[in-house]
Amino acid sequence: MKIIRQLEEQNGFTHNEQVIAGYILKQKYKILSLSAAALARETYTSPAAVIRLCQRIGLSGYQEFKIRFSAELEQEKQLISEIDANIPFHKEDGIREIASRLEKLTAESLREARALVTSSAEDFEKACEIMMSARRIVIFGVGDAFLAGLAFQARMMRAGFNQFLSSPVYGEQRHLAQTLESEDCGILLSFSGVTESTLECADILAKNHVHTITLTSLRQGRLTELSDIVLYLPDKEKKYRRYANFSSHACMEYYLNVLYSYYFTRKYDDITQVRID
Repeated sequence: MKIIRQLEEQNGFTHNEQVIAGYILKQKYKILSLSAAALARETYTSPAAVIRLCQRIGLSGYQEFKIRFSAELEQEKQLISEIDANIPFHKEDGIREIASRLEKLTAESLREARALVTSSAEDFEKACEIMMSARRIVIFGVGDAFLAGLAFQARMMRAGFNQFLSSPVYGEQRHLAQTLESEDCGILLSFSGVTESTLECADILAKNHVHTITLTSLRQGRLTELSDIVLYLPDKEKKYRRYANFSSHACMEYYLNVLYSYYFTRKYDDITQVRID
């Protein structure tokens, strides 16, 4: 997850860390010239508190924070976009304007998604290997994420990949998770990474030593800690402010399409010998 997003959401931050995060967000460019000691003086905290904040958001220390934060600010300046992924249209927009904004948002989202896929290609390959060696595969998720998973499942089964199971009753995923064993695989789909029902399933799968592949935008949290392979989604949307999920849904489908296509290439000759209506 981007540094600015983590500083805004302040998940698990102590009081001092909240104070430091608030100051950084207000004085973004000034921070680049401050040492850890100077930032501590400005926020009436301590250099140790500054270091702990950096470590809480997944960085080794203040020096890495300044390098990564500077790059993120530069990226912000270069990204000239009027599209807000959380509300990608204005109240006065007509059909033409809405169509244009959604096209631009989708293109931007997929460009960012492709960059992440490229940088984590080995994880995608490992995910496919886990799936191919699994006795049974179950998709876990809620809402649109689960629907994207079902479309992926249908596509894979049409290509001859028949290891998939689905809960016959929506909302019974927890019980299905309890039936899986170490030879099986669970695919966990959660943009936010904090969906309680999905986390419950992840806990069960971990206890049963089931292989897990997770698609999420959350860089740190219980869901990622419980997963064998994590394929990180772009985090253009804010989990608690979005009114639509165009970006996250497009990226989720894109990742699943990459997995499907990679599997297809591995079985290309076998699949293409069978006519698919």
